[in-house]
Amino acid sequence: LSSAKSNSVQVMHVRSLTMKSVVRCLLVVLTVMVTNIVEPIAGKVKNQQIELRLKQLNKQALKSLESSNGEIIDCISIANQPAFDHPMLKNHTIQMTPSSYPHEVLTEEDNAPTPSNDEEQPENTVQPWQLVGECPENTIPIKRITKEDLLREDNIKNHGNKSNISQPHQFYHPKDTTNYSGHEYAITSVSDGPYRGTKAQINVWKPRVQEVGESSISQISIIGGKFDAGLNSIQAGSHVHPALYGDDNPRFFIYWTVSSHKLFLKKKNVLINWCPGFVQINKKLTPGYLLTPISTYNGPQVKFTIQMWKDPKTGNWWLQLNDQELIGYWPKEIFTNLADEGASVIEWGGEVVNKKKDGQHTTTEMGSGHFPSEGFGKASSFEVIKIIDMNNGLIDPVKVKTLVSRPACYDIKTGYDKKYEVFFYYGGPGRNPNCS
Repeated sequence: LSSAKSNSVQVMHVRSLTMKSVVRCLLVVLTVMVTNIVEPIAGKVKNQQIELRLKQLNKQALKSLESSNGEIIDCISIANQPAFDHPMLKNHTIQMTPSSYPHEVLTEEDNAPTPSNDEEQPENTVQPWQLVGECPENTIPIKRITKEDLLREDNIKNHGNKSNISQPHQFYHPKDTTNYSGHEYAITSVSDGPYRGTKAQINVWKPRVQEVGESSISQISIIGGKFDAGLNSIQAGSHVHPALYGDDNPRFFIYWTVSSHKLFLKKKNVLINWCPGFVQINKKLTPGYLLTPISTYNGPQVKFTIQMWKDPKTGNWWLQLNDQELIGYWPKEIFTNLADEGASVIEWGGEVVNKKKDGQHTTTEMGSGHFPSEGFGKASSFEVIKIIDMNNGLIDPVKVKTLVSRPACYDIKTGYDKKYEVFFYYGGPGRNPNCS
């Protein structure tokens, strides 16, 4: 009887183990089945979302041009551009020309306006797509957004939810000298506003970027309000941003915020013209265009001039390149502090996003990748720097501050002469024996 009971217990134990094994196998099978069902559905939903967004972003084209690098430029009716998807611009009337332009203010020592350096600027900038045609009158060129563009943007946003290192543009707060949040700076600034705008020449280089999630930026920033949630800003310049464009070429960019960077970037990325707000009027140039040619070390130097100013009558903030190309404007309706007031702070200079891979400082370059001590033709520069006062006059900035996060990695050196007036050299190689 005892033997029979023992055998019965063993059988039950074996059956129990067998049932557990069967249950485990069923769970594995079900998991695989569910995964095989859910993943395709999730992928299909994702693709549907992307297709819907592409339809929303890519406006109806009156003409399309494909460039040699594969980019497609759509010629969009100027009245149907993305800017007017902004809720504050539904009844906006397009302003085709400024009510007035900033003017030179001559001192007693000056007999004429400072001569321009046109010989060092790109003349009649030609983009690859313009070699196959041009946009008709009353249209503007906008790069067609692709699925790959959106996937790259999603990667930036997903990384940004975890760390603000991926936020491509931030401000160097003059009072914050300890927390750089993965961003390195070498800039000059003035903060005794109000100012109506600024103008400067920027040296064009192609800085090397180490990691896809990093970027190198040379920019002008116009800031309104305090460094808090109510901050307004507009920015323009040159940057190399592989995660955004999928290449390592320097491109002209614009950027703006209507609140602090951290808060606003949770809503929209406004590095290029995917987001409503900026009204473009130029039919030849568009934000995101390639900056060519570029400067050569100890050789020919290429520069372009940016001027940004507030229209005295309409309050819109204009953007002009090389003293001749009006790109467009930021309407005052989208701002708070910049709508009714001038700028409180203006910044010029370089910025690098540093991911510190493997705990080391990045080798991403700023400017030419050379320190300012090397001087003209070797270090990158900002030249003929002006502020625009509240009388719309172009004058030299005073009480200029220099702000550098880590001088051993990137640095800045200011100067003044008759030809280049207020200028500075800036930049550096990033990681080096003194910067690790």
